[in-house]
Amino acid sequence: MDEAPFAEQTNAWFRAIYERGARRVADARERLAPETVSLLLHLAQAGPLTLTELAGHVSRAASTTSAKVAALEAEGLLARQPDLADGRKALIWLSPAGRAALDEARQVLDAEHLVLAARRLSAGQRADVVQALATLHAALHGPAGEDR
Repeated sequence: MDEAPFAEQTNAWFRAIYERGARRVADARERLAPETVSLLLHLAQAGPLTLTELAGHVSRAASTTSAKVAALEAEGLLARQPDLADGRKALIWLSPAGRAALDEARQVLDAEHLVLAARRLSAGQRADVVQALATLHAALHGPAGEDR
């Protein structure tokens, strides 16, 4: 198969799989706001940060960041811990509930639908699908880990 038809068919199948398998949330209030997901994801990747560092990382005023952190701390998604390097400061970090909420928010496909689909495939077919996706993912990164 040539490259252009491969790209077209891959796009078509991806859209079809997404339409059938996308995770749906019945009540939007159960879903984290994109700004919250972004903040939690940033903390997960950057590690514990002081409020000033976090505000700089997310390009927000310290007062705005402080209010958001306080709200997420009240929801149990963030926690403060003492900065061992400077006892006057506190580091903001994801709580276990924050990690779980971030993991949930990052799920694109509905795990229950995937389990049901997996039951319709043989063990070999499941392994082939996973291998094909892994191979495509690696190819998207190109040589030496380059994305394009």
